[in-house]
Amino acid sequence: MIKCNSHVSSGRYHNALAQIFGPSLLKKITSQEYELQLKNLLKQSNLYDPLKPWSLLDGLSDTYNYLKKFYRCEYIYKNEIANQLLLKYHNDNSATMLKEVNSHSCIADVIIINGSTVAYEIKTELDNFERLPNQVASFSKIYDQLNVVTHYKAIPSLEAFLPENVGIMYLDDKGIIKSYKPAESNVELFDPTVSSLTLRQSELMIAYNKYEGPMPRMGTALIHRYCINWYQKLDLTISRRIFAESLKARRPSDHQFETMMQCPPSLRSLMLGVNFSKKNCNDIKEKILTLV
Repeated sequence: MIKCNSHVSSGRYHNALAQIFGPSLLKKITSQEYELQLKNLLKQSNLYDPLKPWSLLDGLSDTYNYLKKFYRCEYIYKNEIANQLLLKYHNDNSATMLKEVNSHSCIADVIIINGSTVAYEIKTELDNFERLPNQVASFSKIYDQLNVVTHYKAIPSLEAFLPENVGIMYLDDKGIIKSYKPAESNVELFDPTVSSLTLRQSELMIAYNKYEGPMPRMGTALIHRYCINWYQKLDLTISRRIFAESLKARRPSDHQFETMMQCPPSLRSLMLGVNFSKKNCNDIKEKILTLV
């Protein structure tokens, strides 16, 4: 059972607890010094239970469950998207989930690619909607579908200004992601000029080689502009296909995906969006498996 005490429930330690699940956690998790720091923080915030044996994984799990109930920061939403929308249906690495994707003038919180490209823009209880109109305008020109994932109380405000094509999902009081309104297709809005800004030079070069053959000889400085010009002039069906293929190819390696599946559910999204070497993964698995 999650304890709710005066220190934590007052919000004094909420930000510090949320920062535990930062992008560097899995690289620090093998350090005894980090484990001691975490234990001290949980003691200060009264989430530490002195009546049961200390376990790093239990400490992380208790913290996650507390945040999921009392302080639903962006990490909670991203991680539940990973568990409920990606891994529940694609536990074989057949779909790709990306986080913090540069998308025109904005950054998309989560993208899932499995044939089509679906964007998920997160608006938690801690967020406002100031940037959402610009985000919707950009993402609708890039991704096949767009969903805003939020909390239930925000739905009436969102419905008042979101375009019809944008879906609305929400994280309910039990931490389950539910669909309020399904997203419609944005395919007819796809803009190669806008979507090209999301693609990497290496991805454009791979696409050129696949669809055209070897690239003409030119200086390294000219390659990116040459590939961009080529991509932007393609038939829209082909440019959309290249875009989806390129993003899907960013999926984690097999050894990284295997490590993610062995992580507790509270940590899984940390394995996405960052490349871990085999050594990193082996260190993480060794630490996790010895704690289970």
